[in-house]
Amino acid sequence: MMGLAWGVCCLLVVAAGSRAGVAHPSAGHTFNTSDYLQQRRAILDQEETDILGQGLVLSAEEEEVNKILMAAKDAEMEDGFQTLDFLPSKNFMTVIQQMEESQVFKIIRQMPKGAGLHLHYTAMASPLWVVQEITYWPNLYMCYDTDDHLFFRFFGEPDTSCAWELVSDVRSNYVDPSEFDAVLFSKLSLLTENPDEKYPDINTVWDVFQAYFDTINGLVMYRPAWETYLYHALGELADDNVLYVEFRGSLTPLYELNGTRLTEEESVAVYRDTTQRFVNDNPDRFFGARFIYAPPRGVDNATVHEYVSLMKRLKKAFPDFVAGFDLVGQEDKGEPLIAFVDELLQLSEADIRVFYHAGETNWMGMETDDNIIDALLLNASRIGHGYALVKHPEAKALARERDVPMEVCPISNQVLKLVEDLRNHPAAGLVAEGFPIVVSPDDPGAWGASGLSYDMYEAFMAFGGAKADLRFLKQLAINSINYSSLDDVTEYDLMYKWVEKWNEFVAKAPTLLAEKHCQPHRRS
Repeated sequence: MMGLAWGVCCLLVVAAGSRAGVAHPSAGHTFNTSDYLQQRRAILDQEETDILGQGLVLSAEEEEVNKILMAAKDAEMEDGFQTLDFLPSKNFMTVIQQMEESQVFKIIRQMPKGAGLHLHYTAMASPLWVVQEITYWPNLYMCYDTDDHLFFRFFGEPDTSCAWELVSDVRSNYVDPSEFDAVLFSKLSLLTENPDEKYPDINTVWDVFQAYFDTINGLVMYRPAWETYLYHALGELADDNVLYVEFRGSLTPLYELNGTRLTEEESVAVYRDTTQRFVNDNPDRFFGARFIYAPPRGVDNATVHEYVSLMKRLKKAFPDFVAGFDLVGQEDKGEPLIAFVDELLQLSEADIRVFYHAGETNWMGMETDDNIIDALLLNASRIGHGYALVKHPEAKALARERDVPMEVCPISNQVLKLVEDLRNHPAAGLVAEGFPIVVSPDDPGAWGASGLSYDMYEAFMAFGGAKADLRFLKQLAINSINYSSLDDVTEYDLMYKWVEKWNEFVAKAPTLLAEKHCQPHRRS
C-alpha cells in the first residue's frame, strides 16, 4: 500500500513537461543527407514527447495493455486512412453503432476514467430510459404549444395554462404504444439519421437544443422524478467507470404534485441527498458528485446580481457540495461576460470558484470571442469548451501560466455545429503541445451517448492522432481529478481510489481484452 500511496502523490503533481526545444538550422544552412535525417528525427522525437501524457512512464503491465490498445488503434487508423471511413470525421449521431463496435471503444469503456467535470444536469441520462421509465408514471400530463413544442407537467389536477392531456390517455390511443414512445423520444433528444439536413446551421440546432431542455425540465423537475433521474444518471456514469462528477444546472426549482415549488436551497438539498444516497449504495463504484450553479447568460445586470446573491447563499449553505458558478447558453446570442463584470467580480471577492463557458464560437474578434479573456481575468478555475482559445495567444499563454484547463467536449462541439471533422478541432493542437485539458461529455443524453467513453474515444482517435497511446488516456484521467474542485485531502482520496481501479484494470486487461474484445478488426 505504501507504493500505491506514493504513486498517488506523484500523480497529483503530474503536469505536461516543459519543452526542451530542438536546435533548428539557420537559413541557408547546407548539410548532407545524414545531417538532414538527424534534424528530422530530432523534430519528430520532440513533437512526440510534447503530446499530452507522453511524460508518463508506463509500467511493464501497462505496456502490455498499451500493445493491445495500439494494435486496435493502428488497425482503425489505417483502415480510416485507406478508406476515408473514419468515425471522428462524421457526425456522432450517424456513427454511434459503429463506434460501439470499435475495439478501441470497447477498451476505453472498461478503463477507469476518473471524473466528468462538464455535464448539464437534465441531459445526463439516456433519453430512451426517460421515455420508458418516467413517461409511464401516473399524473403526467403533456401539451403542445402553437409552435409544436412539447411540454410535460405532473399534476394532481391540471391547471388551465395549456390544453393538458394525460400522457397515459394519449398513449392508449395508439394501437402500438411504441409508436407513441418514438414520438416522445424524438422530442427528448436531438437524434436523427440526417443531422446535416435537419440542422443546417448552428442557430437551427441550438433552437432545437433549447427546446429539448424546455421539454425535459417539466418532466424531471418534479421532485420524485428528479430523485429517480439523478440517481439513474449517476448510475449510467458509474457503469461507464466514471468515479466522480461535477454537474451544472440553472436550478429550476423542483415542484411537488400539488404545485408547491421548492426553494433553491431546498432543491439543492435534494440534489445533495440523492447523490449521497447513490454513493452510499455504491461505495465501490462511485466516489461522489458536486453541483455548479449555472443559470442562463441571456439576461440583464439586475438578474445577474440576483444570481450572485443566490450563489453566495448556496455556497454558505452547501460548502462541500456546491462547487461554484457558471453562465450558460448559446454564447453568440447571449450577453458577453464583460457586460456583467461588476457583478461577477463579487464572486472573486467572496472566494467562490467560477467555471465559465467561454469561446464556444467560431467567430473571431467579436464580443463572444473575447469571453475567453474575461473568463481568465475573472479567475476561472476551468474554462468550459475554450474552443476559441487558439486564436488568442496572450490568453493561451495566461491559461498555461495559471494552469487553467479547457473543458473540451468533442461530441457537443460537433453536434452543435462548431466543427464537422473532429480531426480539425482546435483541441488537437492543444494536445500536440501538451496543453492542460479535460475531456467531458457536456449533454450526452441529448444526442444518444452515455457516460464519458464516447467523448474519450473521439479525443483519443481525433485529437491524439496516430501517436497518442495509453499515456494520453491515463493523463486525461489524472487531469480530471487534478483539476476537480475538490479540496486537497478529498482529491487525494479520489486519486487513491482511481489508482486502485486503474491497477485492477491493468492487471485484468491483457487476458480479458485479448480474449473478448481485441481480435483484429476486419471490414465486411
